[in-house]
Amino acid sequence: MVKFDIIAKDIIEKEKFQSLKNDPHHGLTRYDHVLRVAKNTYYVSKIFRMDYISATRGALLHDYFNDSDYNNTKGIKKGSIHPVIALNNARREYYLNKKEENIIISHMFPMGKVKPNCKESWLVTSVDKSVAVYECLRFKLKNYFMVLVAMVVDFMVNS
Repeated sequence: MVKFDIIAKDIIEKEKFQSLKNDPHHGLTRYDHVLRVAKNTYYVSKIFRMDYISATRGALLHDYFNDSDYNNTKGIKKGSIHPVIALNNARREYYLNKKEENIIISHMFPMGKVKPNCKESWLVTSVDKSVAVYECLRFKLKNYFMVLVAMVVDFMVNS
């Protein structure tokens, strides 16, 4: 079995991939998000005896774009077109097999237009959504907690 670090090495070391560290995403960075999705995908796909190499590579590249790749597009439209941008960016820098391409282009289904056509694509779609919910809730709960702490401290100081 091939370890995660070996599968990810050629992708992670590219300058554009490293630039994902500069883009905020779900309360952290896009780099952190895609690594979390890829690591979870790696472990689950191995457990279920899927093509874990393609699944992991597709997961690493599913959000392979920078905010500068858009023309001030936001919201639902951004959600539905970013898989196309990610796929085009990934094709320019990496060899992708058909499964990896489908993982990238279909990961926003049903918001995106392309339906996953293999179990690895369905897995990445599911893992991405669950990780996004976790990250967003974690970020919001952390912010709520910090506000609560500030209110308690303010109350104690001003009482």
